[in-house]
Amino acid sequence: MGNEFVTCIFLLLLFLMLDPGVSSNVLRLPSMDLVDQKEDDGHSSSHFHMNTVSLANYDPTFTVMKNIQVGKTIPVSFPYIKDLSPYQFLPREKTHHIPFSSKAIPELHRYFSVFPGSKQATAIEQTLKFCERDPPAGEATACLTSFESLTDYARGIIGSDSDIRIVRSSLISSSTPTLQNYTIMESKEILTRKVIPCHAEPYPYAVYYCHFQVNTDNKLFMVSLRGENGDWVDAVFLCHMDSSPWSVESKALIRLGLNPGESEVCHFFPAYDLVVVPQ
Repeated sequence: MGNEFVTCIFLLLLFLMLDPGVSSNVLRLPSMDLVDQKEDDGHSSSHFHMNTVSLANYDPTFTVMKNIQVGKTIPVSFPYIKDLSPYQFLPREKTHHIPFSSKAIPELHRYFSVFPGSKQATAIEQTLKFCERDPPAGEATACLTSFESLTDYARGIIGSDSDIRIVRSSLISSSTPTLQNYTIMESKEILTRKVIPCHAEPYPYAVYYCHFQVNTDNKLFMVSLRGENGDWVDAVFLCHMDSSPWSVESKALIRLGLNPGESEVCHFFPAYDLVVVPQ
C-alpha cells in the first residue's frame, strides 16, 4: 500500500478536522473547544426538566461531576463523524519507514505530495512541532503512530505484562444535532487509577497524542445519554479531580467560573479521541 493511499486518508482526515460542523479544534486536552454558536440547533427550553441549563447560556466544553447524575439534563456537543477509518491506526510496517520529525518536513511534503504553505502542509508542520515540544511537568507524553506503539507506551505506564483496553465514545448519526440537550440515562465508573487519554492529531495517517498525568487523581465514566431528538450516545467522560495545580488562566477554570482547587473539572470525549486503561 503506497503513499497514494496514505494521502487519501490524510485528505479525508483534514476535511474532518477543518470542517466547522465537526470541530474547531481536536488537538488539545483537556479542552474540546467551544462549539460555534451557529451550531446551536435552536431547541426551545420551555419543555426541559427543571435541572436543565439553557443552551443559550451554557458552555458545552467543560462541566463538573454532579452533572452526570442519572435523570439530569445538560447540553452536550458531540461532533458528527461519518467514518472512523481515518482515525484507525495503520500497521507499524506501513509507517515505520516514514520520518516523523520537523527536520524532515521538505521530505514529507514530497512524500505526501503536498505543497508548502497549503492547509495539508501546515497541518503536518503544526502536528510535528506540537509532538516535539517538551512535556508538561508531571506528565508522560507521546505522539503514537501505530497500535503497536500505543501498546508499548501504555504498557510502560500500566505494566509490561498488562493487557490494555481502549474505550471511546460512540458515533452520533447524521440526523443528530451536534449540540443539543441530553438526559443522563446511566453512568458507570470505570474503576482504574491509570487513565491515558489520547487525542487525534491532523496528519496523513492516524497519529494520537497520548499523555499520562503522574500522581494525579482522575475518574473515568461511561455515560449513556438520550438526546432530545431520541438518539442515544454512549460517551466517555473524564474528571480531573484535583485542579489545584492548574493556572488561574486555565480555559477550563475560566469557563466554569472556578479558581484552582475549587472543584474537579470534567469533559466528554468526542468519538475520534480515545482513552487507554488496564484490561
